[in-house]
Amino acid sequence: MGIRKSFKMKGALDTALTYLSRRILSRYELVQRLTKKGFSEQEINSALERLLEWGYINDQEYARAYCLSKQANHSKKRISYDLKGRGIQEHIVEHVFEENYQPEQEIELCFKHAQKIWTEESRRWESSYQHKKSYEKIPREVFLKLKVGQKLMQKGYPQDMVQLIIERVLKM
Repeated sequence: MGIRKSFKMKGALDTALTYLSRRILSRYELVQRLTKKGFSEQEINSALERLLEWGYINDQEYARAYCLSKQANHSKKRISYDLKGRGIQEHIVEHVFEENYQPEQEIELCFKHAQKIWTEESRRWESSYQHKKSYEKIPREVFLKLKVGQKLMQKGYPQDMVQLIIERVLKM
């Protein structure tokens, strides 16, 4: 291997290590960043081989850490979608969910979010919305149901679960 090739490979490896020192990345994200920096496919693959040997890239661990950090604020569906967008394979995502997620956990999490959103939107209704002409004809409860439903759907919860949770919040 010539000096120039060795230097270029080292450049890709150093750049990858710099990225990984800042935060954990999936293999796909790292490839995207190195490609954007202008490294060739051969240089990237050589650097990735080294990083895999050293254990610096592990999509399974990345998915597990991502899932644990996001499950307090997002649904299983949303986390799955995000992980797939970050290049994590379907079977890895499923395996991580089997290890770290219980169905009851998602329902309770959705309920907690609904209660919190309901309280926030109730305050907002009292302070500003009820005085606006555009909201004058909308009953408070209908408005709150819509707002809570929209925000829970944005977090990735399925519509049928959202409807059940809203009914549960109303009964309280």
